[in-house]
Amino acid sequence: MTDDEYKMLYRRIRTDLYNEFINPETATYGLDVVRQQDPKEFTPGELIQEEIESLIGVMKEYEANEEYEQAAFIKKRIENLKKRL
Repeated sequence: MTDDEYKMLYRRIRTDLYNEFINPETATYGLDVVRQQDPKEFTPGELIQEEIESLIGVMKEYEANEEYEQAAFIKKRIENLKKRL
């Protein structure tokens, strides 16, 4: 692998990780993978409620670690999801 290919791969991984775990507009925190493996079906309302509950746990963890900026992003994501219910 060349240096340029390595740098491109690094940027791609960094962007994907940001979108998956940090960006409040696109973060799923791995729940999309869990849902793909879980054979039972959910209604959209149940999925949203499940995601809200998991985000509340993540937000509390950020608050406990005094990472208030991250907690604010999660809170905004929760509020957006509550509007969809």
